[in-house]
Amino acid sequence: MSIVFTTNHTNQHEPQIKYQSVSSHGLWFKKYFIFFFTFYILTTACFAVDFSIRPKVFLSFPTGAGNITPDGYEMYNMGWGGEIGAEIDLSTIWSNPWGLGYSAGIEGGFLIKPFRGDTVLHGNILNLNYYYFGISWAFYYFPLSRLYTRIDGNFGMYQSSNEMGTTKQSAAGLYWRFGGEAGFRFTPGFLLAANIGWRQYEEGWSFGFLSNKNRTVNSGYYIGLTAQLSFQTGNRNDGISSVLEQNEAVYPAFMQAYQENAIGNVVIRNNENAEIRDVQFSFRASSYTASEFPFGSASIIHRGRSINLPLLADFSPEILRFTDNGRIIGEIVIRYRFLGQQREAVNAVTVATHNRNRIKEDGASFAAFISPTSLETLDFARFIAGLSRANRLTGHNQNMQYAVWLLEGLRASGITEKSTVNNESYAQFPAETLLFRSGTNRDLSLLFASCLEGVGIKSAFIQTDENFLIALNLGMNQSAAQTFFNGTENILIINDNVWLPLSMDVFNDGFTAAWMTAVNILTNAFTEEKDVNFIIVEDAWAVYPPAPLPELGRNIIRTDNEAAKNEFNKVMQEYINKEIIPLIQITQNSNLTVMNEAARLNRLGILNVRAGLITEGKTAYERAASLGSVPAMTNRGNLALIERDFTAAQRWFNMALELDSGNRVAIRGLERAEGSR
Repeated sequence: MSIVFTTNHTNQHEPQIKYQSVSSHGLWFKKYFIFFFTFYILTTACFAVDFSIRPKVFLSFPTGAGNITPDGYEMYNMGWGGEIGAEIDLSTIWSNPWGLGYSAGIEGGFLIKPFRGDTVLHGNILNLNYYYFGISWAFYYFPLSRLYTRIDGNFGMYQSSNEMGTTKQSAAGLYWRFGGEAGFRFTPGFLLAANIGWRQYEEGWSFGFLSNKNRTVNSGYYIGLTAQLSFQTGNRNDGISSVLEQNEAVYPAFMQAYQENAIGNVVIRNNENAEIRDVQFSFRASSYTASEFPFGSASIIHRGRSINLPLLADFSPEILRFTDNGRIIGEIVIRYRFLGQQREAVNAVTVATHNRNRIKEDGASFAAFISPTSLETLDFARFIAGLSRANRLTGHNQNMQYAVWLLEGLRASGITEKSTVNNESYAQFPAETLLFRSGTNRDLSLLFASCLEGVGIKSAFIQTDENFLIALNLGMNQSAAQTFFNGTENILIINDNVWLPLSMDVFNDGFTAAWMTAVNILTNAFTEEKDVNFIIVEDAWAVYPPAPLPELGRNIIRTDNEAAKNEFNKVMQEYINKEIIPLIQITQNSNLTVMNEAARLNRLGILNVRAGLITEGKTAYERAASLGSVPAMTNRGNLALIERDFTAAQRWFNMALELDSGNRVAIRGLERAEGSR
């Protein structure tokens, strides 16, 4: 229905109303409503989405086009109305990382617009009624857990009507609406919001802004209240889900590295029907973990969104009991706030695990198998240390003597090298090698290094394309090595530290064979310019900490001490013949222009003592001392201490202090001599 106003000139203050009938459009409103409602029901039934029912009441304030007569009179008083909408939450299908929600649906309602003034026709007060139905859209956001904000719009068709006595008048056309809401979310399924916006009705079947003619018949602001009831359809998981994606199984030997290096990636998805905030993630696996280990956090995860996090863990030694490949059941613990309430979700995940002897391709990973605190290897290392102290040779390097005792002690205990490495992916723990009494060349190298580290001697392993070697730090620099070795061909000098290499390929043939074989392998590798990796165990522990293998049981290891001692003496004599005797000959024949006589004689004394020529050593020391050599005096005093001739020791140390009152060697030696008398 359209309404045409004319002015009665006899009364300029009262608008006179003349009605013009417009043809009825029949049942179009009902037909379109049934079509859209059926489409909506089918959509929610076919997809797992959220949908909502939105009843609304509002007041309408006539403003703008369509509310003023051509003569300038206001046509309407404040009106009121109500509507109900049904929406599908599309953000549950196509989510986004920002938490922005978007929905689409249908909306229908009515608006009652009273005419301004006390106009009465045939005894009835005249109201203009609008009935409308259309398609709606919306964007919404929750800046806080319970604070709801929204902008939305709607466009569709309307039909207006009015009853004047027995006469019914009607009209139809298009309408649109735009507005916003702000409200409070009481529960995930219910919220209440205030609404405000603009509503406009057009004459006919096109919008006024699309033509040059003003076709608006009614417009104005509205304000009111909206309730929203939300529901879920389809099969959906509630709460928080977790899926672990592993690229490779866990290596038990590297258990401590997983506090910083990921087991895999965990995909965490928020299936709650609202966002979750202040989210904390941790992992535990019963006795296989030492603690519930945190591996990440998130300030907010929006509904339907997922995040990927690297999974970290604090494994316990229990995981080292895996002697075969297997799986453990772990739990992803997720603590979060949901609409202001603290919640916790626990999701089970399966973690694939290698057996404890599996290793990585990284050469440094062998360090995890070398533990200085393993009870089985530590007991044996200390036992060998006792033999070494009881049979120590004067003037010789202590680290080298221990290494000789260690290798020969292992042989004298019935431990053998069974073969070279036949599986690059596996290695025995040192405790297992002691238990089995055998191992590959690499297994024996790891056992040897573990015993060295157990008594405080630094070790390293050397890798070439075809060989795995072990090396021990002699605790001396290159300058000091000049009185222990006849040149540098049989030792390694790394950053002025002297290392002695060994090859366990010939473990069964003894220390000297292991030493010389390693020297030959390295000489050939250097000559042919092959890659040689030198990895200090202590440095590798920074990436691969020692694995605390649970105690396997301390089997009684019977060592033939006499056989070990005989082999030790044999090895040391071979060393003396090869390294020390040539140095003695060189020193005896040295040109005085190279070193002064006192220094030459002192060095000759040192070499004679190392060669077991004690009398010759004393003579050389005393001759050097007569030439004023303080080092010769202290060396002679130390030799007297070893022979327990404390009076002679005091005499030599006092003689050194007369020339060098601050000499620390002399001071310490004098204290020992006086304390031992």
